[in-house]
Amino acid sequence: MRRAAPFAAIVLLLLAVACGTKSRTQDNAQAVAQENAQAVARLTGSVPAIEAYWQDHTSYAGMTLAGLVEIDPGIVGISIASAHKQMYCVEATAGNSRAFKNGPAGEIMLGSCGDPKNGKPFSPPPSEEPSSSSEPLDGPSALRASIPAIEAYWQDHTSYAGMTVSNLREKIDAGLPEIKIVSAKKKTYCIEIAVDGVSSFTQGPMGEFRQGHCPA
Repeated sequence: MRRAAPFAAIVLLLLAVACGTKSRTQDNAQAVAQENAQAVARLTGSVPAIEAYWQDHTSYAGMTLAGLVEIDPGIVGISIASAHKQMYCVEATAGNSRAFKNGPAGEIMLGSCGDPKNGKPFSPPPSEEPSSSSEPLDGPSALRASIPAIEAYWQDHTSYAGMTVSNLREKIDAGLPEIKIVSAKKKTYCIEIAVDGVSSFTQGPMGEFRQGHCPA
């Protein structure tokens, strides 16, 4: 009986160490996931400015970070690894995480432009509360998430005319939000979405995200 107490104390100590290690591991994994998401969000947010540059110059050659910031002052954490007439590779960083996009039709991947073959698809971390994972994006966020697919369509056709939600989903982005394409002309478009009874719209390219409907 005299040895039971020390033995129990040792067991409790080992359990505490194990729990502490597990907690630190979970915290580290959560931090990495958050940094990955932030890097991807920064890169996604830079795509409209990149495509606006292309429309102004019909080329990505000469594209610089300073030039993109002039188009969209909100760009941060972005670097341009290469920029040629029809192709580019742009990276974004957040903490120790890095994401890249290799060309107008390229998928945003985790990794770097220097080693694109080892890029990994980004998967948003699962929510601890299952109900929150099914919550829709707000209107401006949903519209913003649609822009890369819309600009990829423009790259393929040098026009927005003929663009539909179905062909964007079938050929470019199967996860496209429930947007409505109100107009699609050669050089301009207007899309809108309603979330929780609130309508938002943007006139592209490079239009602001506003509440309301596309102008008649």
